[in-house]
Amino acid sequence: MHGYLARRGIDLREMGRQPGSLRFHPAVWCGEVRRPLPAMLAAICGPSGKLVAVHRTWLTPTASGDWTKADLQAPKKVLGSFAGGCIRLWRGASGKSLSMAEQDESAIVAEGIETGLSVALACPERRVLCAVSLSNMKSLKLPEAVREITIAADNDKGNESARKALNAAIHEFIRQGRVVRVAMPETEGRDWNDVIREEYDRQEIDEGS
Repeated sequence: MHGYLARRGIDLREMGRQPGSLRFHPAVWCGEVRRPLPAMLAAICGPSGKLVAVHRTWLTPTASGDWTKADLQAPKKVLGSFAGGCIRLWRGASGKSLSMAEQDESAIVAEGIETGLSVALACPERRVLCAVSLSNMKSLKLPEAVREITIAADNDKGNESARKALNAAIHEFIRQGRVVRVAMPETEGRDWNDVIREEYDRQEIDEGS
């Protein structure tokens, strides 16, 4: 898992610790190939903090010794029903669980795990949640203490369904009385993990030159 994330420009050592919601398992059953494969697992919790589903990202080693997503039609799948739940990636400066969020706290909500981890690296003082899917974002059940939401959105302006799902999430958070901000990469088709990977690649080039 660490090798896979490092290849995505995410060094968990910079965070000081591995997020408690993430685990690696060397053999997780994959129905597509009908055999177990290594996988990164992420706990999806409901509003009470109870585990309701598990997100699986199947991995495979590369010739160079790194790890990458397995060559599958669906290398990422969720086991269980996760409507309204989220992956609690990072607690931020408070260090408290989501249910114990401090009054008027702000949180960053991302769609995917890699995007969420990229944002947590850049803003370790902020709480970071992963909605798992853009369509689920509007259904997130968050404590009233979280008064401000920053959506770390992918730049999918050319995707009509993604744009509608993002707008639905924005309108729902506003309806709940929360302040909503959207942070989106400038380049269409990019997410925040793409941004951090591009920066990582530039650093690698500079160090090697």
